[in-house]
Amino acid sequence: MQDIKILTRIAWRNIWRNRRRAILTLLTVVIGCGMIIFNNALFYGGTMKMVDDAVALNAGHIQIHQKGYWKNKSIDEGFQPGAKLIALLEELRKKGDVVSYSLRIQADAVIGFKDVTSVATVQSVDPGRDREILSVQKKILPGGRELNAGDTKSILIGESMAKNLGASVGSEISMVSRAFDGSIAAEKLIIVGTMRTGNPILDQTLVLMPYAQAMDTFAMMDFVHAVVIKCGDAGRARSIAGRIEETMKRADLEVLWWEDLIPEIIQFVRIDQGAGYIFSFILFIVVAFTILNTIQMSVYERTREFGIMLSIGTSPQNVFTIVMLESAMISGIGVAAGIVFGTIVSLVERAHPFDYSRFSAEFAQWGVYTCVFPADLTALNVVISALLCLVLALAFSLVPARRASTLNPVEAARHL
Repeated sequence: MQDIKILTRIAWRNIWRNRRRAILTLLTVVIGCGMIIFNNALFYGGTMKMVDDAVALNAGHIQIHQKGYWKNKSIDEGFQPGAKLIALLEELRKKGDVVSYSLRIQADAVIGFKDVTSVATVQSVDPGRDREILSVQKKILPGGRELNAGDTKSILIGESMAKNLGASVGSEISMVSRAFDGSIAAEKLIIVGTMRTGNPILDQTLVLMPYAQAMDTFAMMDFVHAVVIKCGDAGRARSIAGRIEETMKRADLEVLWWEDLIPEIIQFVRIDQGAGYIFSFILFIVVAFTILNTIQMSVYERTREFGIMLSIGTSPQNVFTIVMLESAMISGIGVAAGIVFGTIVSLVERAHPFDYSRFSAEFAQWGVYTCVFPADLTALNVVISALLCLVLALAFSLVPARRASTLNPVEAARHL
């Protein structure tokens, strides 16, 4: 223990023998580690925001259907949620795993206004619950309004559909479809608002109808086509879906999470994650090679000194320990300060996130609806980033430390 204390003091003094180099190395480690933490927080936050915005438009994080419904989307494939499922969702909501959930009815239909007709997807919304889950019904153009709890024959339609029909807010349109019981579903409906979702397909085909009206119009008899769920954390959607499936154990149901519901978003997520990993890798290498360069130069400049130490009886192990302690100290201080720096930058960016709203139209063409990218700092990010920086710095220091410990004392002592 006494030897370690002495070696530690020697290593500490050696670091500050060249103050300029020590400070520059520290700054590189601080900025490198801090930027790695910030980079990971930014990419993770941006990815989760992208997922949240995509699923919030109309899909939700999780959906429960009659098995096979998502593939066929037939009005015949309805199911009764049952008290057990509702009780489970309420339990998850109280725990914070689920923010909210709603029941959904969906059917294909033909709608017409005057002498123009269009194919549509009629989807129910619960004006109270769905406002917490979906953003589609909030994207109302000026002059319209959202659906209210007391609405019956009121509907919202996409902007493109309204233009194609020549209809506007206040217009009465006709709808014809097939009901769940096999009868004809026909209604006269009033447009109370038009939506601009940014999704061309939704803007051209989507019709939103109050849940109670849809239940009556399509004669659903308490059957539904989906239970749509919003989770507290998109990253936990898969595990929550698995828990629902395991608890319910109903062979007639399928529980799908957002990767199953919107597979195209995975491409953007993977591209985003790949870019983040590449950038972090570059920063890790910069930090590691900075430490390597510093320790390597320090060892080279003190070759004669190490030779004399070895000549007077200092063991190669102690020389190796001194060099590694120097690396550990400068890396440890730099990483600790880097954690503080990265955390501060991440929190500031989260409070004032990067906003690309002026490019929203261009983003929407690619199916991306996220224009604001906040950093999301997690303890796992900080711990892994800091540990990797420290481990890489120490690993890269092994070469110069071994070189110092294996010097020939006579030749090293003659080194100028």
